[in-house]
Amino acid sequence: MACMPLAASLFIGASNVTAQPKSDLPPPSQKAVAAAPGTIYTLEQLIQLALESNPRILAARDQAAAATGQLRAAKAVPNPQFEYNTGQQRSATGPLTTGNVSSWSVTQPLDMPYTRFPRVDAAEANARGAQATRVAFEVEAIANVQMRYYELLRREAEARAANEDLDLTKQIRDRMQLRYDVGETARFELIRAQTEFLNAQMNAESSKLRIEQARGLLRQTVGHQLTADFALAAHSQKANELPPLETLLNEVRNQSPELQKAKAQVESTQSRLSFEKNARLPNLAVKAQQYNDPNFTDRLYGLVVTIPIWDFRGGQIAEAEANASKAKNEFNAQTQSLEQQMQSAYKLYLIASYQVQILDQEVVQLAASARRIAEISYRFGERGMLEYLDAQRTFRAARNDLIKARFDLASITTEIQRLRASPEWVAKLEGDK
Repeated sequence: MACMPLAASLFIGASNVTAQPKSDLPPPSQKAVAAAPGTIYTLEQLIQLALESNPRILAARDQAAAATGQLRAAKAVPNPQFEYNTGQQRSATGPLTTGNVSSWSVTQPLDMPYTRFPRVDAAEANARGAQATRVAFEVEAIANVQMRYYELLRREAEARAANEDLDLTKQIRDRMQLRYDVGETARFELIRAQTEFLNAQMNAESSKLRIEQARGLLRQTVGHQLTADFALAAHSQKANELPPLETLLNEVRNQSPELQKAKAQVESTQSRLSFEKNARLPNLAVKAQQYNDPNFTDRLYGLVVTIPIWDFRGGQIAEAEANASKAKNEFNAQTQSLEQQMQSAYKLYLIASYQVQILDQEVVQLAASARRIAEISYRFGERGMLEYLDAQRTFRAARNDLIKARFDLASITTEIQRLRASPEWVAKLEGDK
């Protein structure tokens, strides 16, 4: 099923699904929700602000930098140990002799390959995991901003529709009041028209509050460096069609930062286990020393061997084995969870796409036609005002359902992009580094 457009254009002007029919009633004024004066932001600019100021993202970047430092430390060669002593020599027998004596020694620990390689491999895996964590936070931030962005567009579209309804019901009420004053209609129809107007007025006021709430949530998601009087720029970009489900599942397995983090944790724990097992082997160090006294000089060279006699690292190995098993199980659980989330999201995507298509191409069109017929019939006296109001109410409900369905489609598509770690998002994140 082809993907419907998911950009802001879905919501802007969504209240005008069909052209208003010509009528003897005055045409409703196109009263739109005025954007708050202030800086105009595009979706890309809002995302950039969020990436620059989100505390969780900044903390994840710091953690990635710390992991890079740990990798450098793991690759470092052990420093040599220098020792120097000096003093005086005095003979306890024979003629009294004195003199200065000194000694020095140098010990260079050897970084054995069977411990160095697992240590470096574990640090590299930790660094990859930290980078994956950073990407996961950034992808989540992009998805959150997009969700709040689409929600604000939805509320603005609903407010425009509510204002149009308010204008129309006010005109109907005024016309019914005039007809009642001259005795052309019953009081019951006037009361019904007045009720419709009050309901439309209540919806219009509620829509204003929902806009303020959506603006606050978007500002909270982006960060308080986004001024309270911001406005959204027009955005007409359309989403690309999603690939088949199997392709999406493969992308989740191959490029999801959450899975990459879990996989890096598995590799790190396996390398740590290998390090603990190899640490039972003897450690070597090369040592050179020299002793000087007034009569002679001694030079010695040799090896220092650390033999694991008392501590055979049984506890450390058991802990490393348990951590490695835990990491594997968590990786498998994470894989299953993400695959299930993708399958559920894709089903919701198909449902939302179908709803948008049916509502846009059939339901709203039919409701608009029924409203137009009811209005014409009312003008010619073939139908009463109540039937026209019912047709108008049906059209408004269908139009609001279309606005909601478009928002649902945009939301679920954003969720799918988050789960798959949309290649466009990741490429942009890496390009900004």
